[in-house]
Amino acid sequence: MLKNYLKIAFRYLWQTKISALIHIGGLAVAMAAAVLILLWSQNELRFDTYHPEADRIYLRADIDTIKSEYPFNGFSSYPISEAIQQAIPEIEQITTAGTGLSRKVVEINGLSFKESNGLIVGKDWIDMFDYKVYQGSLDYFFNHPRTVILTRSKSAQYFGDLPPLQQTLYIDSIPYSIAAIIEDIPANSSFQQDVLVSNSIYKEKKEGLVNTASWGIYTQLLFVKLHHGASLAEAEKKISKIIADNRPPWMADSPRRTKLVALKDLHFETGLLDQIIPHGNTLNLWVFSILAVLLLAVGSVNFVNLSIARIGSRIKEIGIRKTVGASKHHLFIQAMVETFLSISMATWLTLLLVFLLLPEFNAFVERNLVLSLMDHHVLLLIFGVVALVFIMTGLYPAMVLAKLKPIGLLKNQFLTGISRQHFRKGLVTGQLVFTLVMFIGFVTVHHQFTFIQQQTDHYQKEQVFRLHVPLPLGFGFGDLEAKERHRSRVNSIKARLLANGAIRTVSQVNGTSILDDKRKQPVEISWSGYPKQREPTDVVMVWADEDYAALARLTLISGRWFEAGNTADMNNLIVNETAIKKFGLREPVVGTSFTTMSYRTGSEETGRIIGVVKDYHHKSLHEKIDPMVFSLDPYGASSYLVEINAGAAPQALDHAKKVWKEFTPEHPFTFTFLDEEFNRLYKDDRKAMTLSLVFGGLSMLLSCLGLLGMIAVSIQQRTKEIGVRKVMGANVTGIMALLSRDLLKLILIAFAIASPIAWYGMQRWLENFAYRIDMDWRIFAGAAVITVLIAVLTVSSQTLKAALKNPVESLRTE
Repeated sequence: MLKNYLKIAFRYLWQTKISALIHIGGLAVAMAAAVLILLWSQNELRFDTYHPEADRIYLRADIDTIKSEYPFNGFSSYPISEAIQQAIPEIEQITTAGTGLSRKVVEINGLSFKESNGLIVGKDWIDMFDYKVYQGSLDYFFNHPRTVILTRSKSAQYFGDLPPLQQTLYIDSIPYSIAAIIEDIPANSSFQQDVLVSNSIYKEKKEGLVNTASWGIYTQLLFVKLHHGASLAEAEKKISKIIADNRPPWMADSPRRTKLVALKDLHFETGLLDQIIPHGNTLNLWVFSILAVLLLAVGSVNFVNLSIARIGSRIKEIGIRKTVGASKHHLFIQAMVETFLSISMATWLTLLLVFLLLPEFNAFVERNLVLSLMDHHVLLLIFGVVALVFIMTGLYPAMVLAKLKPIGLLKNQFLTGISRQHFRKGLVTGQLVFTLVMFIGFVTVHHQFTFIQQQTDHYQKEQVFRLHVPLPLGFGFGDLEAKERHRSRVNSIKARLLANGAIRTVSQVNGTSILDDKRKQPVEISWSGYPKQREPTDVVMVWADEDYAALARLTLISGRWFEAGNTADMNNLIVNETAIKKFGLREPVVGTSFTTMSYRTGSEETGRIIGVVKDYHHKSLHEKIDPMVFSLDPYGASSYLVEINAGAAPQALDHAKKVWKEFTPEHPFTFTFLDEEFNRLYKDDRKAMTLSLVFGGLSMLLSCLGLLGMIAVSIQQRTKEIGVRKVMGANVTGIMALLSRDLLKLILIAFAIASPIAWYGMQRWLENFAYRIDMDWRIFAGAAVITVLIAVLTVSSQTLKAALKNPVESLRTE
């Protein structure tokens, strides 16, 4: 019997190749989109869970006990690990890792570069985390200094087809041998670093060495593994006390307190180790997972509507089968077999689409997802999607088919009972609601990005690139000779850069990225004529030179900017409007004297405010503008901003590279354009806009197919009515309007439902921005008009065909 069912199903699909292709293709597209999103969601929720003892591993971080700003810091000082190893019985194991490899120069076969994706580790790190050896020996790494572990992919990138264990690479001119090759890091690991360098590097007296005896220098990652049943709160309390007892005097009043962050929670702790690990967003995870399921539902609804519409082409076949004795049970099974066959084909097409789209999707979400049919999690995901689709798409059409009356079928009256049901129209309305919500969401996100562009246009970021200047050994530890050497070098580099006509302006400024400019630090300032502040004020300190305001196009409200050669400006400050409010200063602000601790001398010095800068968005519009204080850096900043003339980028970069090699030949020439740094601030938002566009487009496509199915059923149901109306003199326009009337009603109902949903959802999204647009009624009106136009154009071919049909064909059996 099953063979017969399959034969009939294959025959029918072959006879209706075009409609079957649309039928199956639409469902496959929806399933592929859902599988990709759910594959990503599954990966996000399983981050770091593959470690055998992930539930007992914690990162030591800090929170601010005064302002409750979590996280305060994700790093630890060197002495902490040794101090708590034996003193806290709750701890079973402890490990540290350094992140300073990115500051060192790696050389392979004469090619120098900086490796940003590496960690400096020891045996304890390898023991705590789960690395699988592909080639070589971990024991060799443990017992030999100056060794490196690479992943298989990184080994191929470095050495190609050469045997990696026989190769040597240089780190700051020191030779390192390859101890082992490990399997690639799992896609759901927070630590994707594929270069592990022996921590014997700390014993080398090279540039970038840190003071390993200081309790006040936080540069290490520190993980602890607790004993089974150990108290997390007790461990945090004891670690906090040990750190508080050993802090240097200048950190005695620090509000830091230890917080142990579970390894399994680390992925969603945005703001903690942002530059090291890939973070997830819980809100985005749930929103897009729900949207994926809804898109799957839209595709299933489309499948159902088209299935019912296609019943009209089989009425004679079904009527004869029921007349000769086919039971409801047989027809139900036949319909389910046909549905199963269609879904099976759609599943294979889905897998093909996923395999083809996965590389692009990985690049978009910045993950390394793999569709492995050997992974039981992936198999469960695909099976769940297929089962859900089969239930949603198979039951209703099969029940409709089984309940049809044979006499009505043979008289072409099979749809009279169905017409009284509102179920199908409700499904189509649901499709339209989803489409309208996605369309309104996309337009809102687009308008917000236009607003962002307008708000940041006045800050000069086009035709500007940044060069990061390596600091000399000892710069951060009070070595005045090193600081003077750095000042002389950066001034010489600036002069040489300006010697080329392709370069318009050069300014020295702190930070390696525009993202650094949002880091606040507490400052203690006593203002002349004002009460002494009880506690430090958190401000963004910008160390710049006399050319920064002109290059960045900052607007001075009053006073002046720093002047070249004016030594008094070394002690003076410039503030923005928000800083005036934060400090509680009264007009006139320019000329206000202050006393503060000098960065240059380490003692109290007096200065005054010489200028006020108009507030500008120095970071993402998600955050409010911070109080900003500008100061001259006496020893030169850590990077240059270089503005180039339009169309002169190649010449400017070529000249900058020559200057770089002249002054810092030991470091590779690297640069970033400022507009790219700004774009990074809105990376997640741009992804949201792209996904909303994709979801909206797919939903609109599937909804149009659903509308075609609905209008086809409506036309089949009203064939006699159309014929009578034409005989009575109805014209083509009137017939088309008649057939489109129900469609417009559904769109209006969908709009009434979608509008409050979209308004609420987008209001919640806009709340993530400190500066945002207002929801405009024109967004909703535009979405409604465009949806109506697309819907009418979609069904116009069907309605026109019905309106032009000869009424004799419709009424010949009457």
